Amino acid sequence: MLATELIKSIEKKVPPYLALKDDKIGYFGRENPDELEINKVHVLLDIMPHYKPSQVGADLTICHHPPIILPEFPVYVIHSNWDVIKGGANDALAESLNLEVVEDLDKKTGIGRICTTSITIKDFIKRIASSLPVHHINMINSPPKKKIEKVGLVAGFGLKNPEYVKLAHDNQVDLLLSGDINHKTALIAGNLGLSILDATHYATEIPGLIKLCNLVSNLGVETELLHSDVPWNTVKL
Repeated sequence: MLATELIKSIEKKVPPYLALKDDKIGYFGRENPDELEINKVHVLLDIMPHYKPSQVGADLTICHHPPIILPEFPVYVIHSNWDVIKGGANDALAESLNLEVVEDLDKKTGIGRICTTSITIKDFIKRIASSLPVHHINMINSPPKKKIEKVGLVAGFGLKNPEYVKLAHDNQVDLLLSGDINHKTALIAGNLGLSILDATHYATEIPGLIKLCNLVSNLGVETELLHSDVPWNTVKL
């Protein structure tokens, strides 16, 4: 299958027009996609410095995050359009946690979801641990016995954005789940009294990557999901 044909089929499922303004999505590469034959595809979250698709036989890399440096090999990026689309990254996260989606968190962009459930925070954390590849969870205002019925979630980056924290509070969710919390957003959530679970950017993206991998595979090309984990090392002192 030519890259042009595969990309056209993908874009019927995940239209580029859904992407947020100035988001860097689409095809990156020196090869002409009209002449590039695709036999195997890698799907991954980030292009890490050590990643060499030619060494493992991939003809096209489908990446969720736009590359920091223009790659030497063919890359197709599906980013905010995958976050926004119904059935994409955010819905996949909700589905993996057995949450029922009722509406978008950010009505203007379609980012994030508001879901219903009936569970204590303690049991919800157990569900997260059994459903996502997460090794730790950062918590704010999250007493274990607290009952939650309305959950906000954003796959990946939601907790680094003060506006999403405030939006979750304005929507009266019982808890906001995402990744990438920082000092400022932690203080905002603490002062608002909003319960927060940071299950890491990487782990909350995995359900969406699995679903994206299956979508591409169903288009008739061999597809493999590569787990890249986080782009840093941790030193235990």
